[in-house]
Amino acid sequence: MISIIAMSKQNLIKELGSCYTHARKFMSAFIKSKKFDIPFESDLLKSLMLFHPGKKYKDIAYFSVKRVSPYYTPCLTLTTPSKTVVVVSWIKSLRKVYDLNDPVQNKRLRVLSAFRSAILNSPKMLEARENLVKCEECKCKSNLHVDHDVKPFSQILDEFLGMKKLKLNNITLNYQHRPYNLTSVRLAREWVKYHDEHATLISLCATCNSSKGSGGYRYRN
Repeated sequence: MISIIAMSKQNLIKELGSCYTHARKFMSAFIKSKKFDIPFESDLLKSLMLFHPGKKYKDIAYFSVKRVSPYYTPCLTLTTPSKTVVVVSWIKSLRKVYDLNDPVQNKRLRVLSAFRSAILNSPKMLEARENLVKCEECKCKSNLHVDHDVKPFSQILDEFLGMKKLKLNNITLNYQHRPYNLTSVRLAREWVKYHDEHATLISLCATCNSSKGSGGYRYRN
């Protein structure tokens, strides 16, 4: 079991860096470096879970990264001593550590998540997942992800929203189910079609995917 040594908020920030953006990149690379379904321990993550919104997780046997339904996207999970497996959000925990509870920003993040969810099972994404054989950068064959090449996801979405003359925070979501989805079925259908027409998808391992990032592109919307 992970040792019960929790860092204070100040020590967490000292460990992760004073800037939330740097801390998120650091944690993202750390999570992506883990192989699926392999238990691991982390005092840093254990401390972070004490800031998890809602329930604060104190009793943790180990962490792991799993593909979780309905979209089978990689998610951080923790397992309790009683063998209960819980999907947890390290991003929400990190935002709380850095006091980033802006409701406008939170709405924006939920909308971005809904747009990502909408294309997870698009024809092009399904085809790309079926063809995950090896990383197109380092040629390794483990811990593979589908990644956007040429244009990052953020740029494709920005161009779609610009074409539709829409703003992220003006888009409504259906909150009845998790993950959240777009209220407008028509908008979701148009977005999936646009994405598949403009996306170039490649296979990357977690390490190469983390190094590549979004190529410096930042959301305009």
